[in-house]
Amino acid sequence: RNWIRQYPALVNCTTINWFSEWPREALLEVAEKYLVGVDLGTQENIHRKVAKIFVTMHWSVARYSQKMLLELRRHNYVTPTNYLELVSGYKRLLGEKREELLDQANKLRTGLFKIDETREKVEVMSLELEDAKKKVAEFQKQCEEYLVIIVQQKREADEQQKAVTANSEKIAVEEVKCQALADNAQKDLEEALPALEEAMRALESLNKKDIGEIKSYGRPPAQVEMVMQAVMILRGNEPSWAEAKRQLGEQNFIKSLIHFDKDNISDKVLKKIGAYCAQPDFQPDIIGRVSLAAKSLCMWVRAMELYGRLYRVVEPKRIRMNVALAQLQEKQAALAEAQEKLR
Repeated sequence: RNWIRQYPALVNCTTINWFSEWPREALLEVAEKYLVGVDLGTQENIHRKVAKIFVTMHWSVARYSQKMLLELRRHNYVTPTNYLELVSGYKRLLGEKREELLDQANKLRTGLFKIDETREKVEVMSLELEDAKKKVAEFQKQCEEYLVIIVQQKREADEQQKAVTANSEKIAVEEVKCQALADNAQKDLEEALPALEEAMRALESLNKKDIGEIKSYGRPPAQVEMVMQAVMILRGNEPSWAEAKRQLGEQNFIKSLIHFDKDNISDKVLKKIGAYCAQPDFQPDIIGRVSLAAKSLCMWVRAMELYGRLYRVVEPKRIRMNVALAQLQEKQAALAEAQEKLR
């Protein structure tokens, strides 16, 4: 109302077009056109029959709208647009319902397929279950037989466990004895190690100049000659000054003394060297007054003599220790085998 007051041209410039109602033939033709291509079944003239239903519905609504206007004074407009919406809505609803039914049919078909598939699997599983029951019965019988054997083996294993425990205790005692032998041998050998290490350091400190000092003697002092005789005896050479000078001239003379095989000194050589070491003048301090190089060689000779004497005490102990260790290892291997068998 307010818009019409503000803009009178809305009324002045408006022309109302009055449309007459569509006749039944027009409504029927429009409905048939809309239903072309729609699958409504194989019944004869099914499209026309459905179209007549649309026409009947449209005219009945229009008739009751006139009746409502006469009785209730209320307008209800029925236009061709409503009719077109009715037909198109039917087509749309038909498509939706068909899709819904198709989906439900597919679900039903899938469910039936699953039921058939499950039935087949259940039949196969039933056969397998029967076989499994037979096997279980056989296994049960075997288990009962094995149980008798296991009880017997358990009894035997308990007895073996007692024997293994006793052997473990004995082996532990033998391990202590072997360790005591090793400690005793090492203790005796360690008495010679300080003198041996000191002699090795003294030899390593010698150089060509020190060796040349001893070689320079035409007729060496008695202490130097005595040291070189002892060195020659240890090396298995003739204990003469000429041989000593020849040996001193060798390039690896000091190296040969450092790497000397001290574990295989013969009793004869050791006895001769002992005679030298027993002399009052055969002391490194006394020899050092004459020649520092000879002092180092004297320390080496005395270290070899001490090591040789102690080695003869230590070696039998070491042999006994190795024999005991070998026997211990055999017993440990047997014990480990028994323990593995028990496990």
